[in-house]
Amino acid sequence: MMIKRYTPVALGLLLALSAGTAVAADKPYAPSNVTTTAQGELTTTQWQDPKRCKSCHPVQFEGWQGSMHSIAFIDPVFQAEWALGEKETNGATRNLCAGCHTPVGTITQTVSFDPSKGKHGGFETEGMAATGVSCDTCHTVSAHTMLDTPMLEHGNASIELTPGAKRGPLADSKSPMHKTVYSELHGKSEFCANCHNVFHPGSNFPIERTYDEWKYSPYAQNGVQCQDCHMVPVEVAIRVADEMKPVKELENHGLSGKAARSGKVVRDVVHNHSFVGGNAVIAPLLGVEGGEAHSAEAIKRLQSAASISTKVENGIGDLRTLHVTVHNNRAGHALPTSLTFIRQLWLEVVVRDANGNELLRSGTINADNELPEGTVIFQNKAVNANGEGPQHKPWEVYSFSEQNTIPPKGSRTANFAFNLPEGMAYSVETRLNYRSFSQGAATLLVGEKVRVPFVEMATEITSYNGAGDVVSTTTDVKAGLQPAK
Repeated sequence: MMIKRYTPVALGLLLALSAGTAVAADKPYAPSNVTTTAQGELTTTQWQDPKRCKSCHPVQFEGWQGSMHSIAFIDPVFQAEWALGEKETNGATRNLCAGCHTPVGTITQTVSFDPSKGKHGGFETEGMAATGVSCDTCHTVSAHTMLDTPMLEHGNASIELTPGAKRGPLADSKSPMHKTVYSELHGKSEFCANCHNVFHPGSNFPIERTYDEWKYSPYAQNGVQCQDCHMVPVEVAIRVADEMKPVKELENHGLSGKAARSGKVVRDVVHNHSFVGGNAVIAPLLGVEGGEAHSAEAIKRLQSAASISTKVENGIGDLRTLHVTVHNNRAGHALPTSLTFIRQLWLEVVVRDANGNELLRSGTINADNELPEGTVIFQNKAVNANGEGPQHKPWEVYSFSEQNTIPPKGSRTANFAFNLPEGMAYSVETRLNYRSFSQGAATLLVGEKVRVPFVEMATEITSYNGAGDVVSTTTDVKAGLQPAK
């Protein structure tokens, strides 16, 4: 008889779930913290399909369609990782992932696993539950369940759903189509926190802390909410970060209008519900409506978020030291954020002399579409309970042995050494690149056919004369996704 062996962290997750069965009334969908006030048998028909919202709220629907929220359930990379977790933890991760990616599917218990789908299997659900984080998912959130979580913090879908009335931040909202209820929570970052903080259910270690990164940032101190950057066009988000003001306090922000097609009141700010972040790959890959537009916005957001600055110092003899500083100018959380042990934000540096000879090269993707050894990467290193790493499976993460992300309005500096003959002119090319996951992760999850592109976020190309003086500097980034090797 074959005995299945679990790592300490995966075993801890299973034990935590076993212990949780005693409090099933408090956490019926453990390890997810999602719950509902609805009584009796629940069906997905109690929540509306997003297409029903489109006729009255075209701006909001257009913003949402093609967003990562709209494909939260069908994202093939997420599906593959979820399926792998299902197999490696004997189903312990099912509700943990489903609670945020399909809250309605979770509480209606319509999520099922098909081991024959894809490389590792796949999940299915029914009706509007397959639309992921949709209009009615968010607008039927009636409260958070933070005080019922082990850490007394928002996270792991710490939301309460009450189907029926639509809840939102407009106190005087009235609709001929449905009942409306004012919700102060919907206008605060605490609303987003319920899914954008994720804790390992076995150890309570924070696997993702996007909300907490914001909470202790200058943005939070100045009253700038998640909605001020992620529910407006990128150009407005840039102003929010530069002026450090909520959208409503910006002059001439251009976002006033009616919240619904038949609305009677002109609102000062109408949010577009695009929720644009840093993923520019998945929506176009799926070919969903609005996917290309969201990808273009994601690239614009990435290329407006950070900048780099360089300085060269003379050492002994021919030795030179290049200092590269990366500044997190406009992200209200760390760079990168979310699964910081999977995201890849790195420096590519090339130094050439006047004859075109390479004096230094670092961080250039190799023929296998991977980052070479020694690449400076701004990433947290995850280890398991035995201190083994790096770990890239969330259910295996016990702690971070290294933390190297860049905090909001903060910076980090990397140093590079090279030799330069006295009196030789030279050039320094420095690029900050980003992709949501490595080629190795893509191959593990969905196979070798998917080649992962990247986005050039920031660039500085500087030419120096023989005396070491700057001759010219260029900062133009390459537009669009950069092809994989």
